[in-house]
Amino acid sequence: MKAVIEKMKEEAVKYAMELAEKQADAVQVGVVEYLKSDEFEIKLAEKMDKAVDIPWTSDQKEEKMFRALADLIQNLMVGLIGSIKITK
Repeated sequence: MKAVIEKMKEEAVKYAMELAEKQADAVQVGVVEYLKSDEFEIKLAEKMDKAVDIPWTSDQKEEKMFRALADLIQNLMVGLIGSIKITK
């Protein structure tokens, strides 16, 4: 009887681990999709623009610069998070 219970425990843990891995993969995909979105890029650029004021530079030039910087950061983050593989 103990052997049967142990086998059931092992199977339950294995099943739970498989579900957790699937969930982690789905979360990672969702995060990467959001990071790729225009919404994220715009929010990131706006945050940087509000946090940093560059003297002798017009708001329009700052906006362009922060959008380009946000695009660069966005691509780096997508690459980093997309390359992560959770292992046992």
